Amino acid sequence: MLAAGVTLLFASGAHAEIPFAMDKPVGKSGGWSIGISVAMGGCMAEASYDDQTTVWIGFSGPKDTPFFVLANAKWRALQAGKAYDIRLMPRGQEEWTGSFTGLEVGERRGLVSRQVKDDFIMDFARANMLDVVYDQKIIAQLSLSGSRAALERVINCQKDLATALRDPPPVSAKQDKMPPAAAPAKPAAPSQPPKVAAREPVAKEPSSKDPALLPQDKETDLSGTGFAVSERGHILTNHHVINGCRRITVTRVGEPPVPAVLIASDARNDLALLQTGAPIRTVPPLKLRARVGDGVFVYGFPLSGILASNGNFTAGNVTASAGLADDTRMLQISAPVQPGNSGGPLLDQNAEIVGVVVSKLDALKLASVTNDVAQNVNFAIKSTIAANFLETNGIEAKVQGSSSWSLGERLDPAAVAEQAKKFTFRIDCH
Repeated sequence: MLAAGVTLLFASGAHAEIPFAMDKPVGKSGGWSIGISVAMGGCMAEASYDDQTTVWIGFSGPKDTPFFVLANAKWRALQAGKAYDIRLMPRGQEEWTGSFTGLEVGERRGLVSRQVKDDFIMDFARANMLDVVYDQKIIAQLSLSGSRAALERVINCQKDLATALRDPPPVSAKQDKMPPAAAPAKPAAPSQPPKVAAREPVAKEPSSKDPALLPQDKETDLSGTGFAVSERGHILTNHHVINGCRRITVTRVGEPPVPAVLIASDARNDLALLQTGAPIRTVPPLKLRARVGDGVFVYGFPLSGILASNGNFTAGNVTASAGLADDTRMLQISAPVQPGNSGGPLLDQNAEIVGVVVSKLDALKLASVTNDVAQNVNFAIKSTIAANFLETNGIEAKVQGSSSWSLGERLDPAAVAEQAKKFTFRIDCH
């Protein structure tokens, strides 16, 4: 009998296409493979059956939310993004129902639930068989032999992963920090806090003639990157780049540093708006959509004092349309980033802004769990989030097609770098 009021899953409007894969196997338990999915932000178990069905069950995101996925090459009638009422019947346990979402997993079609109740996980572990029912028909009968031991391995893996990803190094500075929302286990929190983390940002109106606001003999505590968003001297960067600064200066290549004042900040989305006393001539438009596979570029000032002071330029692609744990505020990119890149522009092939560089996966800490090094797993805040932040704070951002910005269909990488140099600044926190 169907359990009244027992729901299995999330609203039907969730993403239909999920970057779902076991990135690093960590072991086996019976017929189950145990491993880590970077995109899902957690550990999972996977089993394949003779009828071509594959099952994934595991945990996702900072709250260790259970998820459940089934896929089969024969389920061609399933439509990605469509909601399906599914009954799951672990034999000898409670019956469950929920609105699953169709998705594509390679050549297979599947069903995903990403807010599974903990009680279902317990029933799944206790049962020896699972019947999957759609439209009053059983579409799969799956042995759950060994599922209890497999789920115990997944839980232990999840604990190890959370420990390994806790307090990874930031990307914006030697000791900068990142809010918990950017990744599952506070991925960009500093191992050591900034020297001035407890102090308030400077609130004095900047003036290029005020020597008290310019660097003196004191060492710069943090450095990051920012870029122009208005001709009136507004610069966008990350909240964690400027959080706790006593004084802020900004420097464009070939020019002296000038003071800047913090006028708005959003810790949750890790954005901050600065203003300088000098006008800015070149302001790029925001492009409000980037597709997976698009070529992108990063320009900034990483590893200040070590790498070249006239800026650093890297290239890559958009590799996923969401961040860790399917965070839809983020893009995942393969363009290399280093400490000091935070707050910098993510550019398309027409030197338009598609994101704000924010963080990178801590490959070394992940390797301590997986015994493998993840490469070029980096993240940027989507330009739509940046545009909303700017609008909220009274800045009408230029948007693709709304300005006279016209540089041709595509620029070669050298031309993109040359454009980026005109509107990108090194941000120094004192």
